Amino acid sequence: MITKNNIVHLGKENGLLTKIPKPPTYLSNSGKKHYKKMALKLIKLKRLKEVFLNALEIYAEAMATWEWAARERKEKNKEEPGSGYIQTYRTGATNLSTELILMRDSEKTLFKCFKQFGIDPRSEKELNSSVDPNQGDLFAEFGKLKKS
Repeated sequence: MITKNNIVHLGKENGLLTKIPKPPTYLSNSGKKHYKKMALKLIKLKRLKEVFLNALEIYAEAMATWEWAARERKEKNKEEPGSGYIQTYRTGATNLSTELILMRDSEKTLFKCFKQFGIDPRSEKELNSSVDPNQGDLFAEFGKLKKS
């Protein structure tokens, strides 16, 4: 929930935040670290608005989860090579490890957040591809030529 206590400074009328908002207390310590780090990047890109704070919180916890799962996977692979990727049950059946599934699910969430913030290559291109109002309409110009 966003309250006035969470917002340090709203910035100008366009809603852009100019200072890092205080992270919510319910974020993990790692989540708070990622929240502040991404907030700073988004502020520099002039893309952080108050309405995006919930997405920033989701991003931060997804990144914290991904980071934890990556460390756990690495540790398991040190103990027994491959065990960080595949778990083997008592029956001999195998499946993806819990860590790998957590990483995959976190990555999906992270990429959705990247898209919302316009920081993945595709959405960044979409943000920058606005039409220049001074540029003429090619088809309108072509129509004028045809009438002559």
